[in-house]
Amino acid sequence: MNNDLDKSIKFNCDVSDARYWGYFSICGLLLRYRDLYRSEKRIKPWADIDRQDIGAWIENKEKHWPDLENADFRDLVVNGKTFNIFDTEGINDSIREHGLIYGAGYGMYMKPTFFLAQLRSTRTISGLTVWTSGTEYVRDLFTSPGMLQGRNVFLRLEPLMVLLLYKFSELNIRRITTLEAAFAQYGFDQKQIIDETFEKRLWELTERYAEILLYHEVAEFQEDIPEWKEILTLAGDRKAEHFLRAVKDLIADTSDYGPYKRIIETQDHAALSLTISLMEGYRRVIYPEIQNAYLQFSQSGDWSVMEEARKAGYDKFRRRRDGIVDLYRESSGKDGFIRQLRDHLQQL
Repeated sequence: MNNDLDKSIKFNCDVSDARYWGYFSICGLLLRYRDLYRSEKRIKPWADIDRQDIGAWIENKEKHWPDLENADFRDLVVNGKTFNIFDTEGINDSIREHGLIYGAGYGMYMKPTFFLAQLRSTRTISGLTVWTSGTEYVRDLFTSPGMLQGRNVFLRLEPLMVLLLYKFSELNIRRITTLEAAFAQYGFDQKQIIDETFEKRLWELTERYAEILLYHEVAEFQEDIPEWKEILTLAGDRKAEHFLRAVKDLIADTSDYGPYKRIIETQDHAALSLTISLMEGYRRVIYPEIQNAYLQFSQSGDWSVMEEARKAGYDKFRRRRDGIVDLYRESSGKDGFIRQLRDHLQQL
């Protein structure tokens, strides 16, 4: 494949990072720096990093940000044809024969996000084209293991594997019952040595759990409403956006098309434990019912407890979303909506 494509995607990643790095907390930015450095240098996520090397790398990256933050994104040229950077279908039709996959979309804070990776597989599910990637060659600071764009779903195995590894590492820092149960049910010992065997088994877990994430993306497509992207754009601050995204995610999680429904139908205890343990931020705060149901289920083994919590959660978050959409439709302009949204959040 032409190296100019790699350079153009990398340039767009750098422009996006230069514009949006300030949206992340200092701790969050440092963690994203570390992951991006490992990705660019092809360093395994459990290997040590030389502090001087990464320090020089960060310094060099930040030095160029002032010049990049006002730069325009570059169109991508493949086989002599020019594509808009968000034309993932056209670009992938042109590069899939080379075993590559290109992804583009909007992440947290509506940050443009791009990646180029090894193509593992392509399939069609529920009218959606599902692209699964392996090793990543180019990416920006933001990563999400699953991403929906139009009628395309991107499952990114490498970021998912890193996420699962970090969760496994937490077991050596603090005791987390659901996390212990999840990894134990997948056959991982808390004291397990990280070697080639561990890496192989972690990839197997990653591929298996990616199928659970797929149901979340399918449900997001099925439950989507046209106003929501504009509502996210108007959120006004990070707290509001995190809350809005949590509501959207929980609707997908609890939907009849979503992962909890699939887990309950197949009685996949390991996937349930891992899904519960991966809940963070507002998703965990505003949906305590699922945690309580999990504790009851752990004692009784009664899957109907989880199904009742799923249905109740879906109704709860649909009502919240509909209430926010009503605020948006009835508000007098952007400022009026932001003010009403903040008042709404304070009442929660």
